[in-house]
Amino acid sequence: MLEKILPYVEKILRYANEIFVIKDKENRIVFVNDKIKEYGYNPYELIGKSYLCLLSSKHKGRRFKKIVEGKIFLNYEVEFVTSDGKIVEALESNSPICDDNGDILFVVSILTDISRYKKLQKRLLESTYMDYLTGLYNVRYFYKRIGEEIKRANRKRENIAVVLIDIDNFKKYNDFFGHEEGNRLLKEFGNIIKSSIREGIDIGFRFGGDEFIILVTQAEKNGIMRITSRIRQKFLALNTQFLDLSMGISYYEPGEDVRSLIVKADQNLYKAKVSQTKIVE
Repeated sequence: MLEKILPYVEKILRYANEIFVIKDKENRIVFVNDKIKEYGYNPYELIGKSYLCLLSSKHKGRRFKKIVEGKIFLNYEVEFVTSDGKIVEALESNSPICDDNGDILFVVSILTDISRYKKLQKRLLESTYMDYLTGLYNVRYFYKRIGEEIKRANRKRENIAVVLIDIDNFKKYNDFFGHEEGNRLLKEFGNIIKSSIREGIDIGFRFGGDEFIILVTQAEKNGIMRITSRIRQKFLALNTQFLDLSMGISYYEPGEDVRSLIVKADQNLYKAKVSQTKIVE
């Protein structure tokens, strides 16, 4: 049966329904099939070019080097770039092909477009972990994410911190102006948090009621104070009657658990309210 298939292998590869790439040991393209045409490329014009020309600038070829040096199979997600510059999220499956002496001849890579799956995953994440009133993540996602960040902080020796925020006198405001106006204020405050933190680095959550929490990664004290001061200034600029913010900051210590980190932030939040300093670390 194999003998019957062999004459058609080139045709099978060329018209396969996934992007199929053969690369040499220097990560140069030796062959790419016709599926690449759907993304705006001429497969013949890519021969001899670095494979990295098909990926976003975040990719440096380190994992390819690991495949070649270790002669290992490796699968990972990549940002594939179409000819007009659009990013396509893809799963890349890599297989080193060796000769009879065990020396690598080339690496075969199969790229599968997973953009639709990633969008579905994002919608699922949002439906599970989003607070729809404020547009921030909810407390359930906070506990999931902070566990992950603590593990990473321990592994990479990075600093993380949490900022616990309470809207002072919110119940009085809500009772006086009504729940609809109270909800509008909470939504506006969610926007203030999102616009004040570092995109892709820090994360804002609604902790419950009129309490919010910010998870700050790559944390340094001056940067955190700039974020908290910016949030309070924007909030006060709303000119809401008898409202203010109190914030308690706690910094993660190696070996500390999540509960201890939150307790410290809550204690500092209480000090901020009592002392009227409004931000305590």
